[in-house]
Amino acid sequence: MKTAQLGTELAAGGSAVVLEDKIDLLGYRRDTSIAPGGNPAAAVIARNVEDVVAAVTAANRRKVPLYVRAAGSTYAGGANPCDGAIVLDVSALNRVLKIDEERGLVLVEPGVTYGALLAELSARGLTLGVVPLTGAAGTVGGAIASHGLGTGSPRYQSTADEVAGLEVVMPTGELLRTGSAALAEAGFFARYAVGPDLTGMFLGANGCLGVITGIALWVHPKPEYQETFAVGFPDYESGARFISALQLKDLTHNLWYGAGYEDKAIEGRVMAARPQVDRSALPRFCLALDARGTREDVARDRARIVAESGRFGGAEFAVFDEIFFSRLRRDQSFWYSYAGYFARSMCALLMCSMANETIPRFFGAIECNREACPQFIWAGGLVLCRRGVHGAVIVFYDERQQWNEIREASERCCRDLLAIGCVPYKSGRVWAPMMDRFGRYHTTLARLKKTLDPNAIMSPQILGL
Repeated sequence: MKTAQLGTELAAGGSAVVLEDKIDLLGYRRDTSIAPGGNPAAAVIARNVEDVVAAVTAANRRKVPLYVRAAGSTYAGGANPCDGAIVLDVSALNRVLKIDEERGLVLVEPGVTYGALLAELSARGLTLGVVPLTGAAGTVGGAIASHGLGTGSPRYQSTADEVAGLEVVMPTGELLRTGSAALAEAGFFARYAVGPDLTGMFLGANGCLGVITGIALWVHPKPEYQETFAVGFPDYESGARFISALQLKDLTHNLWYGAGYEDKAIEGRVMAARPQVDRSALPRFCLALDARGTREDVARDRARIVAESGRFGGAEFAVFDEIFFSRLRRDQSFWYSYAGYFARSMCALLMCSMANETIPRFFGAIECNREACPQFIWAGGLVLCRRGVHGAVIVFYDERQQWNEIREASERCCRDLLAIGCVPYKSGRVWAPMMDRFGRYHTTLARLKKTLDPNAIMSPQILGL
């Protein structure tokens, strides 16, 4: 650690730790994505809002780029700095500030992990509407800055939909509170208040427009009963039509998680555990579901869902739930960590959203890339939401030998996904080269950033800005 004028300015908040030694900074070069890392000039470990304000103010005064980081577990490159930048580490802002049962919300700092937060809420019989799939070590700030989704998505959609309001340090160092908390006397209780929804401006922005220092999330009663099951379909088209019917008939109300699996994942899982099973009889697409609520409600909905699947050529697929999905949900493990492909050291994750009718083309695009680049292991999956689905293309590679190749292959795949109507939702640096495809939307976003961040210090190059 070195003492310098920059370090003194960055630590003006009083309790921050400033790192400037190259060895100390090695861990701040990149996240878990395939996006290239940078060489930051300094890292600031903030311990309170005053530390954040001091670091942002110093960066703005010096016109030095600043990137925000918490756990660094994202896979879109949103935490990767450019050379010479400052990394603002908010992982030490990890307090649960208030659980307000009367208002039905919890106020937290961005560095609090989901594991810690869920433990505190569980003691009161409460839980969150959406728990992202980054697991217990993922932070709330990281999830809402990059559009997290996971458990709760069929019922509540995404983490962003469960945010009641934010506290944000703007690029100028000013403090902003959104929603009803814009009025100090009111506090957080409503997101849509006063005028346009400014909360949404910072959700998924990866720190491009400000540093989130406080988050108000809705809380919900913890379901009393949980049950998993799976339904299989002869093809992707049938599965896609079933998902649309499931959502339109509001049969997702007691579904807290749903995952769609392609034929190769189904075959690999089942044949490894039950080699005696007739391979030709396996479904080509499977939707595995985690239902929660009262025992009676879960039983009623399960019967309706299985019956509805029959209208589309589907049937209950008990073996898949027994050997895989029930264990996945019981152990609360990453859904993609069970792909069974860890022969390679790293994986690229390309995340996108799509309308249900796009599902067959999504899996078709994966198959085309699998054939074009057989040197990688390609996989794909879906996460069920209240409307539409989220998709993940998972590409396993050897980072020591295939670094340049995987980046080129991933960019080609991203362009293929855009061409069929898939929209990125974890953008960061991975999708940044393609942001010009979004036309007037992206130019409007660039104008907004220029107005709020005239010195362009906040996470430059992220989202193509």
